[in-house]
Amino acid sequence: MSSKAGTADVPASTFAALRVGPFRLVWSATVLYFLAIFAQTIARGWLAHRLTGTATGLGLVTLAYGAVSIVFTPIGGVMADRWDKRRVTIVAVGAMAALSLALFVATATGILTYWMLLLASGIEAVIFAFIVPSRMALTVELVGPSLVHNAVALSQISMNLNRIVGPFVAGVLMAAAWSGPAGVFAVGTAACATATVLLMRVPTGVGLPRPVSERRPPLAELRSGLQYVRANPPLGRLLGTSLVVTMFGFSYATFLPAVAEEVFGRDADGYATMAATVAVGGLAAALLIAGRFGARHGWFIQVLSGVGFGVGVIGLGLAPSFGVALVVCTGLGASIAGFQSMNATLVMASAEASFHGRLQSMLQLGFSCYGLAGLPLGLLADAVGLRRTMIAMGIICALTVGASARRRSGPGGPGRDSVGG
Repeated sequence: MSSKAGTADVPASTFAALRVGPFRLVWSATVLYFLAIFAQTIARGWLAHRLTGTATGLGLVTLAYGAVSIVFTPIGGVMADRWDKRRVTIVAVGAMAALSLALFVATATGILTYWMLLLASGIEAVIFAFIVPSRMALTVELVGPSLVHNAVALSQISMNLNRIVGPFVAGVLMAAAWSGPAGVFAVGTAACATATVLLMRVPTGVGLPRPVSERRPPLAELRSGLQYVRANPPLGRLLGTSLVVTMFGFSYATFLPAVAEEVFGRDADGYATMAATVAVGGLAAALLIAGRFGARHGWFIQVLSGVGFGVGVIGLGLAPSFGVALVVCTGLGASIAGFQSMNATLVMASAEASFHGRLQSMLQLGFSCYGLAGLPLGLLADAVGLRRTMIAMGIICALTVGASARRRSGPGGPGRDSVGG
């Protein structure tokens, strides 16, 4: 997907992909279930920390997610290239509604325990293993190659918008005596149920699987995806960089409740404020990337935001006050949005459509490993301190992105800076 200046490949507006009716339905549904996800993440993180009182307890919740995800994510990628993507997405979002309902009942009746939070993390991992590859592959099919970067950036906008709205909704409901965490899960149930209805309105003629005659056994298709990446070194570097950055960098989110309470002495409102501030920066960056700038400077944004992400995690570990931490969170959010959006766009633009589901599952594996890293990083934080652990996480991210960029700029590296270059 080349994006030279003046070509038709560059979208005319920030919201160009929303002119495509079926994508508009998918995007609207994504907004709703992201609202549920981020609101419930606040509630579950706070409940986990209150039930255990340790960073290790938070890390174990993400470990449950990662351990299950690392098994099911490759399966989800293969199935996205074999099954009806529309139907898989509908079923997955419907399952998310059912999970939210179960958490609401457990919390409202007072029977919620820590092991239930672990179980919920594992179930969510299975759901996401199928929903992410299918939804992203469906998105590319709906908008076409010229609007891929715009559609991915718009997905980042929906995500970062809900990084603001979700924590705000969670903070209000958790602080209200009539609601508490149970109210958060009730809202999540309603949002996911509505998203399911919207997805059912997407035309049935899109997202169809390849003909049976073109399919091979699932394990053979999984191997062919790995062979495809091995045969394309730039694609492998994108996926490898994403794996390391997600595994270590995104663990900052696991420890954010502990940062708010233990480092700065804040309660749930402080945690929600930090999470929302990250989202403000992410929303601003996603809006910029969705337009012409993102199409023309894809590789530059990917490298700059990846290094910035690592620096932001370091800054959060060094922040001397809550006010400074909020400033750092703004830059951190912008870097997260830039890296996620451009990395996913570059992967999709560099690959054949028949591999999109499997490649999305490989990107998603980073979040599986991030879950696996939660427990050892939590143990490290309890042993040497939360601040030192976060500084080390940020250094690993920044060095990894820098090393990848250096290899790309060497002999044989791509010579253009556009999304397709």
